[in-house]
Amino acid sequence: MFRCATIILIVCLWWCCVEADTTNAVKCSVNLTETIARTDSIALKLITTGEACNFTVFYENSRSDITDCDLYGQYSNVYICDIRDLEPGTLHHFEVISKTDGERRNVSVRTDPVSPSRLDVLPDQVQAAQYKSQGHGGSPGLHVSWPRSRGLVDWYELTLQDTKTGESRNTRIMGTAVPQLGFTALTPGTLYGLSLVAIAGNKTAPPVLATATTAPSAISGLQLLASSNSLGVSWQPGPGRRERFRVLLRERQGSLVRNVTLKSSVTSHILNDLLPGTLYTVTVVTEAGGLQNAVFKQAVTVPAAVSDLLLENNGSLDSLRASWVTAMGSVDTYLVSLATLGSADQDRTLPPNATEVVFRGLTPGRSYQLSMRSKVGDQMTEAVTMGRTVPDKVSQLTMVGLSDGSTLKMTWSPPRGEWENYRILLMNATVALVNKTLSRPVRQYSFSGASLGLVPGRLYTAQIMVEAGPFGNIAHCQGMLAPRPVQQLVVCHSDETSLSVLWSLPVGEWDGYTVVLRQGNTVVSQRTLSRDARECTFNVLTPGHQYAITVTTNSGGLNSSTSVIGRTTPAQVTSLRVTNGGSTESLQTQWERATGELDSYHVLLIHDSSVIKNESAPAHTMAYSFLALKPGALYRVVVTTIRAGQASRQSVAEGRTVPAAVGEVTVSNNGRMDFLSVSWRPAKGDVDSYLVTLGDQEKTVHTLAVSKSSPECVFKSLVSGRLYNISITSRSGAYENHTIVQERTQPSSVQNPTAIHSARDDYLKVYWRHAAGDFDYYQVVIKHNNIFHQNKTVMKSQNECVFNGLVPGRLYTVIVSTWSGKYETSVSTDGRTFPAAVRSLALAERGTEDLRVTWLAAPGDVDHYQVQLLFNDMKVFPPITLGSSVGECVLSSLTPGRLYKIHVSTFSGPNQRAQFIEGRTVPSKVKNIHVSNNGQSSSLKISWTPGQGDVDSYSVSLLLGGPEARRLETRPVPKHQNELGFSSLQPGQLYSVTIRSISGILLNNNTASGRTVPSAVTGLQADNRHTTCTIQVSWQEARGVADGYSLQLLDDRGHLVTNSSQASSGSMPLQHRFEGLTPGKRYRVLVYTTSGGVHSEGVTAEARTRPAAVSDLSIQANSSSSLSFHWSPPQGEFEGYDLYLYNGDDTLYDRRSGQPSTLQVSFQGLRPGAPYRMVVLTRSGEQTNDSAIWARTIPAAVTSLQAQSRNQSEMLWVSWKRAVGELNGYLLSLYNPDGSQQAEETLGPDAMEHVFPTLIPGRLYHAVILTRSGELTNRATAHGRTAPRPPTSVSFGGVTNTSLELTWSGPAGSDYDDFDLQWAPRDHLSVFNPYHTRTSGSRILKGLYPGRLYNFILRTVSGAGGGVGGGGSSAYSPPIYKSIRTKPERVQYLHCRPQNSTSISCSWAPPEADFDSYTIECLQDSHALVYSQRTGRDRTLYHITQLEPHKRYTVSVKAISDSMTSEAAEDSVVTMIDRPPLPSLTTRVNDRAALVTKNTILFKFNCSWFSDVNGAVKFFTVVVTESEDDGNLQPEQHHPLPSYLDYKSNSSIKAYQTSYFPSRCTEGPGDSGTQSFEISLGTGMDTLGGGCDHLQAQDKEQNPDTHRDHNPFCDGPLKPKTAYRLSVRAFTQLFDEEQSRYNPPLYTDTYLSLPLVTEAEPLSGVIEGISASMFLIAMMVGVTALLICRQKARKVSVQEGPVVRMSMRRERPTSGVHMGVRGNRRISSPIKIMHFESHYIKLQADSNYLLSDEYEDLKDVGRNQPLDTALLPENRGKNRYNNILPYDSTRVKLSYVDDDPCSDYINASYIPGNNFRREYIATQGPLPGTKDDFWKMVWEQNVHNVVMVTQCVEKGRVKCDHYWPFDQDPLYYGDLIVQMLSESVLPEWTIREFKICSEDQLNYSRVVRQFHYTVWPDHGVPETTQSLIQFVRTVRDYINRTSGSGATVAHCSAGVGRTGTFISLDRVLQQLDTKDTVDIYGAVFDLRLHRSHMVQTECQYAYLHQCVRDVLRARKLRSEQENPLYPIYENVNPDPQRDMVYASY
Repeated sequence: MFRCATIILIVCLWWCCVEADTTNAVKCSVNLTETIARTDSIALKLITTGEACNFTVFYENSRSDITDCDLYGQYSNVYICDIRDLEPGTLHHFEVISKTDGERRNVSVRTDPVSPSRLDVLPDQVQAAQYKSQGHGGSPGLHVSWPRSRGLVDWYELTLQDTKTGESRNTRIMGTAVPQLGFTALTPGTLYGLSLVAIAGNKTAPPVLATATTAPSAISGLQLLASSNSLGVSWQPGPGRRERFRVLLRERQGSLVRNVTLKSSVTSHILNDLLPGTLYTVTVVTEAGGLQNAVFKQAVTVPAAVSDLLLENNGSLDSLRASWVTAMGSVDTYLVSLATLGSADQDRTLPPNATEVVFRGLTPGRSYQLSMRSKVGDQMTEAVTMGRTVPDKVSQLTMVGLSDGSTLKMTWSPPRGEWENYRILLMNATVALVNKTLSRPVRQYSFSGASLGLVPGRLYTAQIMVEAGPFGNIAHCQGMLAPRPVQQLVVCHSDETSLSVLWSLPVGEWDGYTVVLRQGNTVVSQRTLSRDARECTFNVLTPGHQYAITVTTNSGGLNSSTSVIGRTTPAQVTSLRVTNGGSTESLQTQWERATGELDSYHVLLIHDSSVIKNESAPAHTMAYSFLALKPGALYRVVVTTIRAGQASRQSVAEGRTVPAAVGEVTVSNNGRMDFLSVSWRPAKGDVDSYLVTLGDQEKTVHTLAVSKSSPECVFKSLVSGRLYNISITSRSGAYENHTIVQERTQPSSVQNPTAIHSARDDYLKVYWRHAAGDFDYYQVVIKHNNIFHQNKTVMKSQNECVFNGLVPGRLYTVIVSTWSGKYETSVSTDGRTFPAAVRSLALAERGTEDLRVTWLAAPGDVDHYQVQLLFNDMKVFPPITLGSSVGECVLSSLTPGRLYKIHVSTFSGPNQRAQFIEGRTVPSKVKNIHVSNNGQSSSLKISWTPGQGDVDSYSVSLLLGGPEARRLETRPVPKHQNELGFSSLQPGQLYSVTIRSISGILLNNNTASGRTVPSAVTGLQADNRHTTCTIQVSWQEARGVADGYSLQLLDDRGHLVTNSSQASSGSMPLQHRFEGLTPGKRYRVLVYTTSGGVHSEGVTAEARTRPAAVSDLSIQANSSSSLSFHWSPPQGEFEGYDLYLYNGDDTLYDRRSGQPSTLQVSFQGLRPGAPYRMVVLTRSGEQTNDSAIWARTIPAAVTSLQAQSRNQSEMLWVSWKRAVGELNGYLLSLYNPDGSQQAEETLGPDAMEHVFPTLIPGRLYHAVILTRSGELTNRATAHGRTAPRPPTSVSFGGVTNTSLELTWSGPAGSDYDDFDLQWAPRDHLSVFNPYHTRTSGSRILKGLYPGRLYNFILRTVSGAGGGVGGGGSSAYSPPIYKSIRTKPERVQYLHCRPQNSTSISCSWAPPEADFDSYTIECLQDSHALVYSQRTGRDRTLYHITQLEPHKRYTVSVKAISDSMTSEAAEDSVVTMIDRPPLPSLTTRVNDRAALVTKNTILFKFNCSWFSDVNGAVKFFTVVVTESEDDGNLQPEQHHPLPSYLDYKSNSSIKAYQTSYFPSRCTEGPGDSGTQSFEISLGTGMDTLGGGCDHLQAQDKEQNPDTHRDHNPFCDGPLKPKTAYRLSVRAFTQLFDEEQSRYNPPLYTDTYLSLPLVTEAEPLSGVIEGISASMFLIAMMVGVTALLICRQKARKVSVQEGPVVRMSMRRERPTSGVHMGVRGNRRISSPIKIMHFESHYIKLQADSNYLLSDEYEDLKDVGRNQPLDTALLPENRGKNRYNNILPYDSTRVKLSYVDDDPCSDYINASYIPGNNFRREYIATQGPLPGTKDDFWKMVWEQNVHNVVMVTQCVEKGRVKCDHYWPFDQDPLYYGDLIVQMLSESVLPEWTIREFKICSEDQLNYSRVVRQFHYTVWPDHGVPETTQSLIQFVRTVRDYINRTSGSGATVAHCSAGVGRTGTFISLDRVLQQLDTKDTVDIYGAVFDLRLHRSHMVQTECQYAYLHQCVRDVLRARKLRSEQENPLYPIYENVNPDPQRDMVYASY
């Protein structure tokens, strides 16, 4: 393409030449167009203008012809000359000659040079030798050679370049010189690239390339650290580069054992798993670029010590045997040495295959040290162990008891040989009581029974062990203590004929007891008892006598005794009676003398359980009087017979004093006409009630019974003014006392009293309607301001009166009183006289809009005046009200010129009297008079606006000059016209105009002025005079009259800039200068002629100021290739800039244009360091201004600056590439981190590297290099860091199962800022720095896996996280290695439970840890270890047996990992209770102490009969057996036994039991043994189940077809003359108290008593019995017939549910029961309120049989509903109990959180009420993890009331978490803030108020009230019904008062039992208030459809019935009382026997 273009250009030029000169001949000119040179040829291309030319080429000097030229291609004038066989690189001089016409041209061309054929690179051997002699090895230089090039070469250019850094060296060698070159001081281990270029003249040959690598330098400081199985290798790297290290390990024979490749940064390595005692050769090879350099060293590993070295005595006293396992590796010999203090060493040398040796003749008990050294050459490794011979035994060992009876003393003689101490053990069977260590000198030891609890009489074994180190030798002996006497010997029972003693078991062991009864010194009775006896009874004793009872404890041949004194009781008195004799303050009592002996009587007078009198009377006394007693009080007299200080049984009688009369009777009518209230001071003493009677003179009107607590009453509907008699009677029992008073009711008032004035100002008339009832006369009073003016008495038959002479307008009060006796009843009314009129009414002043009226005040009382303004008899304004003291009024805002009428009225109350007057206002002036010239100089136009109001016409006057000038003309104008014109006026003249308003005779004027317009100026001009802020204006004087001229200067937008004025001077022309203008701005000048303030038409001219130059022109920035300039804009306005940049020689470099907003400019691509001149030209229109400045570029900085440590700790290498452009040199500085200078070097322009030695390890240095060129510099920076030193003193601390602390010391003399910590295995751990500084020598690691072995690697880091400028990358020290094992985690979920009474089972989950096994320990009472065992890691279930019943054990389980043991997991468990131990034969019902009648047996027993070691005794029952046998037998071991009814109805049954009764025996020691029970069998005793009559009656009502297999227990009369044997059965377990279900009972019986025979029945009794029996038979036949008839007529009701207990008994509902049935399921059972009591009695029959049946029907209600959401795994942890779950259909749903589908769950259910379907929410007690959900539910469900019916902790178990704040500080529950506002603590409940708000809506809050009932036991009911009923009523009252509230939340623990009871009770109480039926069954049924288990227990269901019954009873009792203040609820306690089943829960 280039050639074609060249040819075309030549042709064109030639053609032009031809055209230019067509007359001349064309020559063959030589025009050379192209030269093509090669290594051996040259081609010349030329073009000529001639035709048919012939060219040839010659050498310039030789003239020899070289070649001819040929035509080139198809062109006729282009030739090519090809010259061949030339010398390469040679400059040839040719001459081209035209053979045609001799034209010639000289040409010089050089052929291309030829590159050498190869490039050889070899290491520089001389330099290598010198380098090796310095200890570095390798070659630091290269030798380069090549063959000479063919042809001519001027020089060779050889380039050596570092391929890694790019650094290069250039060298030139003359072509005639030797073709070789050497490079020295190269970096070892570096790959270099070489380029050789041949140069001839200005031509170069293609380069010849080669690469070569310098050998790496060898390492230095090779160190080997040997151990038995490893070699530690460390070294220092040599200078230069390297790719890797290789560590070679060879054995003695040279075989390669290891070949390890390491990174180039590694400087140490450990070779492990080597053979001990072996010679190894270690070689460290440095590799780089395929070259190596090696250093080696030899070392021998340390020989290994023997293993398992043991020194054992094998039970020997004088020999030791040493054994071992031979050492690994090679061993030459073993050196064995046995040493001890006090004897010579025994040394032996053994061959390498020896494994044992025996040492004999040693001393017993002595410690020996065995040293075993393995020897290889000169190196030895020692293993040391210790051993000891067995010590000898002690001799002469004995143990005897001392005389104090509580100490055992042991003595002995010392053994032979050596020992360290003694260890003594005192054993109680297999249990160690004492385990103590004694020192060598001790020869005896005493065991104290007080501290050790030694049991007297028990045989103990003692051991003494002689201890020498871990060995011991044991000797044994035995001894015992004497037995102890019994404890707490007391007389537990005494009566007239018997004494019983009771004692506690003695301490220790014994065989039995001997009990002796003495009277004085005479033995009355003696008995021998077994060791289990604790009681003894002596019968048939003399009453009142004193006896001594001695109990002796026997054990072997030893005994001890204790005595007690007892006395029989005296007899009681009989026929005790009490009388009052009609007295209010005394009582008399009499009795008959007691039988037997007595000393005195003890008489007590008791009132309200308090002893009033406590007197003693002589033995002969038989009557006693009590004085000064309380009237009406009921007293109890107790008389006791006293003998020798002992009292008989008490005789009791009651009596009452006569009640006292009431006092201070007050009767008041309270100002009422039909009412009397009576109150009195209560009568002294006690009264039951009061009877109040009210009567008039004729009859008794009312009689009221009043409670004693309310000493007052009221009587209503009485006759007004009547006198009544009131009688008040105090009643106490059957006695009364009376008080009578009189009082009158208030008379009634008159009706409708009225006072009228009859339009007179001094008169009032009063009249009324007669009063009702009784009265005497009327009294009428008239007053004013409480001052009575007139008083008139009027007869009762009249009803009016008149008052005269009163003040006008005055308001009077008229009082009409009715009098009856002393009582007066008044009624009042108001009356007002008529007011008077004002006087002297006149019009005082008038204006255009106001009138003033005056007057004199009216006589009399005036409330106010009223002024009314009228126009045409119509009101203009609302009336004006003025005070009574005002005498004038100004009427404003009137219409000007109008005639008005003014009325003034006097007001007094509603009455008024008026006067009037007329008046006119002044007309108003015209407004807005406008005098206008309309731009005319000879006319004026006048216009105005009419004034307000009325006007008749106007008058307009024109005046010359001001207002005082003469009048020129006046014109009348109609009132509808408002403008007028005047013409032919003088220009510029001032005129005045007056306009007059006319209305009636009144006038009003207004005046204005106006002027004509002056003439305009001519010849106006404006010029800037070449300034930037001035314009000069000139003009010609205006024609006509003028005051002066006004000049305005406007900008180009027409805005006024400035104005000026100039008076008219008459000179020509006029001029003005405007200064201080804006530069470069265009202005317009406007000139007006003025005359009297009137301006002529303006004349204009335009001009522009010159623009200002820019200011502050400066260099903003400069670099090596750019300049930036900045300036401040010029003042004023301008259109833009012209920017010029000139070179230093003033030639233009660049030109640019700028906008006015341009304030800076940059020029790029400039030469570094060159000067430039910048010119800024400002333009504004055609005006300009300029400013200039000089500037220079800066030199360039170096590139590729690096600072490297090259793994050295004290050196840095700084290198760079040369700066572009011209420079003088470099200044290189090195700075410390604190900015201080470490070193500075000045370098020449060719320097590219520098080394800084002796630096601080690990320090980050800052290298700065300045490029200097003239006065300017440029800098480049880099950072480099030396390697740090490693840390020291590495150790572990605070090791737990998941964490530890690693500590170390930082390296000294080194900079560092962090440490690198690595570990294996690579678990994900959390590393914490406790000191929050990276340089601290401590790190806490968390998240370690328990029980795991970890290996840690620690390195020092300098420059952690990188450094500044990229040169501060992290540097690491050599690593430090450490290992540690964590403790294992404790086991999880340990749970122990009893298996039976002697074993427990424990299970657990394995810990999250590495562990080997478990250790299991069992402790009794948390301190005595009873079991310890180790088991494998796979066991998670373990059984512990051979324990004691009913004992608390603590089980501890630990996990073991190697030597580390976890924390113990503990659980406490109590073994199951067992049946009580069998009492001894002597512990049974005493036949001699029992009191037997014909139908009853009275006996006593106490809790001490049964031991509580197997559990506390909970219940008793009495077993009665009809038998005459006297054998030592127990009752039949069957439960339960038949009942009394079975025994009576079935003659084959000979044994029965009574009902169960609670034991009340405590479980711990104390007075439980003295708790006594007095049983009266056969009397229908409540404790034994009560009488059987009601049960028999119920049995008779049963269907005879129904089989009865449920027998309630009762207590019926015994058979006369029948032998009975009695036993007491004690239960430690009768049923499960928690779940209310019967479990297999645990019981034990006493032995049956000896036969007790009841007395025979008298004959008369038999006859009576036969008669009664016949009557009963007849009655039974009649009742049976009646029942059969009723049974046939009975309709079968719908059968419900399956049979769940026994055969169901269905009865037809009574008239009060209405069944609701759904299908086959009863859903409701409403009971009429009036029949509820009888219904409840029927439910209670047969031990609540029907009630149990009804509750059983509710068992499965609602159970078939799904529970899917509650059973989700994510929600199981939110449930407190896994069997109490909400149904899916009724559960409360929370709002979702983060789209979590399970976040809406809470264990809560909607429960319906009587009013709404979601009236309640029943929920569980919140868990710690669900408290936030609970409050969220309260917030979202708009809950205002929360009911809590549980305690947080009950019986030690957590029932509910404390989910509210403890104090008034707000707490966060999720996103909600809860704050307690108040807390009211009541005896049985607490009310708290909380403020709750959302964190997102702090301005919106809600008050939530919590009702916390605190006395309700779990699974049970409160003790009374009153408390809960009041609580439910209180909650319901708050709910009803909370408007807009959502559901009420109720919860207990599970949210079903107590919660269901509360909700059910609330519903049925509402039913009682609103309906005539109550449906408990239906309410519970409805609740269970919505939440399972609601009303959880049968006792709670029965309690609901009790509550309803008690409420109805209280209502009935209230209806019987006429006092409305009588309490609604009465605390009716349930019958204890009837409700016993429920009260026990």
